[in-house]
Formats: sequence, C-alpha cells, structure tokens
Amino acid sequence: MKFTVKKLDYDGRGLSYDNKKVVFIRGALQEEVVEAELIHSSKHFDEYQLTNIIQPNPKRRASFCPYSAFCGGCTFDIVSYEDSLNFKKEILQDLVNQNKLDVPEISFVSSPKALGYRNKVSLKVQEGRFGYYEERTHAFVPIETCFLASKEIQAFLKDFSMVHMGDGSITIRSNTNGELLLLIDSEREPLIETELTKKHKIAGIIYNGKCVYNRPYFFERLGHYLYKVDGTSFFQVNTDISELIVADILKYVSANDIFYDLYCGVGYFSLRLAKLCKQVIGIELNQKAIFNAIYNASLNDIDHVSFHVGKVEELIDKIPIKANKVVVDPPRSGLHKKVRDTLLAHDFDTILYISCNPKTLVRDLKELTQQYSIEKLTAYDMFPYTKHIETVTILKKRVK
Repeated sequence: MKFTVKKLDYDGRGLSYDNKKVVFIRGALQEEVVEAELIHSSKHFDEYQLTNIIQPNPKRRASFCPYSAFCGGCTFDIVSYEDSLNFKKEILQDLVNQNKLDVPEISFVSSPKALGYRNKVSLKVQEGRFGYYEERTHAFVPIETCFLASKEIQAFLKDFSMVHMGDGSITIRSNTNGELLLLIDSEREPLIETELTKKHKIAGIIYNGKCVYNRPYFFERLGHYLYKVDGTSFFQVNTDISELIVADILKYVSANDIFYDLYCGVGYFSLRLAKLCKQVIGIELNQKAIFNAIYNASLNDIDHVSFHVGKVEELIDKIPIKANKVVVDPPRSGLHKKVRDTLLAHDFDTILYISCNPKTLVRDLKELTQQYSIEKLTAYDMFPYTKHIETVTILKKRVK
C-alpha cells in the first residue's frame, strides 16, 4: 500500500493513516511517500514494513552499516547524526505536547562519540556465528561487527572464531582500561583458545552464571572514582554521556541534603552525590549490584551512604531516615505506581528523574506534576543512531 508519512512516533516509526486507522511504518521517515507491506494488524492500529520509497525525505542517506535493513537496532543510521538528534527532539517534544505537560524548552546534549560508544553488547550465537535477532522476531541476523560497540569489543569480535561454544548467547562488557568480561549462556561449556586471552584483556568469563576464568567482575574508573562492576549488574552503557548527566545533577546538590537514590545499581550516582551532601540512601533489587555498591563506597572511602536490597516500592516507606531530595533512575517500565504515590505523599523539595523511556516518563510526570513543577528537561543522546532517548527531568515541589 501507498502512504504519506506525517511524523515519527515515540518508537521511531513513520506514522500515517489508512482511512482513520493509525498506521506505523518501520524504516520510514516523516514527509516521505512510501509503499509498505502489512506485517501486523490489530483493532486500533496496523504495522507495516517499508518496501519502497517513492518520495524520500531530503535528509535520508545510505546507512553506514551493512546489517541495518535486517538488524533493526539503529533506527536513525539513515540520516546524519545531527539530523538524528533533531528527529529525537521532535519525538520527545511531541510526547510532551500530547500529554499537555508544562515543560520549558527541551535541550538536547549530543554524545561525545556517535559510534564506538557502547561498553556492552548482547549477541545471539548460532552454529559458531554471532549476531542479533531481527527486530521483534527470532530471525537470526549474523553479523561480523557492531559499529556501536567499543573498539575493544569490536577487536574481540574479529577473533570470535577462537571462542568455541554451543548455540546460545554471549554478552561482552568492556571498561575504560580495555578489559573485557564475557557472559556466555549455552548448553555446552565453551572452549576458549589460549591465544584469545593473550590478545585481549579478558578480566573474566562467566558460563551459565558460574565464573570459569579469572573473576566475575572488573573495575571501572570514571574521574576520581573506582567502581566494581559485576558481570550481571547494571552499569551505564555510554560512560561519556553518563559523566555529562552526573555533572548536570550535581548542580542540584547542597551540603545539608539527604538523598534517596532509587534503582541505584552499583552506586554510580550515589557515590557522586555522597561526596557533596550529608547522606545518601540507595535502594536496588539486584543483590549483586548492592554488594558492588557497598564495596564501591568502601573502595572510594565514602562512609555516609547506605544501600538496601529489595523492590523500591516495598522498601521506600520502610527507610527510617527521611530525605529531602530524590534521584530516580528506573527501568524502561518507569516508576511503580506505589513509588509515584510515595513521592507525592512525602515532602521532597526536589526530584531528579533520569529516564530511558520517554513514554513511561511522560506518564509518570503527568502524576508527579500534581504537586511538582518541571523546572528543566534535558535529553542526552545515550544511544546514538538508535530510537532510544535518555532524559533528566528536574522537578521542584510547588510552594503551597
């Protein structure tokens, strides 16, 4: 069918209409006239795959990646990096407008690296080859490299033939010291050629949850801070842009502040906050991450921070120490309803909301703005060329 694309939706798909029914078109850009094939139909919308471009957007260009048409990881590799930022800003602004949020002008911070920024990739392995599943399918797409990955990960992938493993998956993490952590899941224990460990700094290999080589963690140094990062713990994927986010939130810290750091991970934000404020209390579900966070506080000689393991929605009301400010960095699902209710029930003067999903962000902001005003919303390009948008929203308690 033929469509004229009106705009991009929050998922980076072209949006059009079939009569009055909403149509999403993967791979299409706004202001394009395209032909597309139906791949999914529901009561409220249809989803199509782009098959032909009749009238392209002038900003469209050839992708830098030979796997782009199949992998689906890079939504905006078909435009310049600058144009990708503009498209993301339009998407975010559209979501804000749709939800009638009172937001000052949205600023957008570009990534210091547009390529080679990812310190973690998760790959599928089939018959000795690695790759990704095609977007929203289980169709295996073999690749030879990923241009978003750090140079250390890309170098490792060139020598992947030295990793002899069964079908399954491999997650590769790198740090600023060039070390690698390998997390392998498969039915057969891998055989790693000695030459691989000589050519690359392999900090550890974890097979089906068990460390089978060296250690199950490495250390990451960012600025004056050292972090112990377990293979399965969450850590910022793009550390360059993460450091810019830290610099932003630290502007809102005073010496007498007590902070809750909700979804604190290995203490990435907690330790930075604690250096400048009176006390920080972190909550995180991942037990290994909490063990790392406690270790990291000791490693950096920070004693006025405490960490608690469990669901944020279950623990936040049980903390005896009351904070006046909160940092939240939830998963893509956003804040649990009980967490939103608690934030509204307590008298926090500032909420610093770090989000990786604009759709759940605006849902949460609609509730929080019952009692808080949005002072600032900044988007950070944590994931260049992909559809993903990272944001930091500063909320201030309204004076009654």
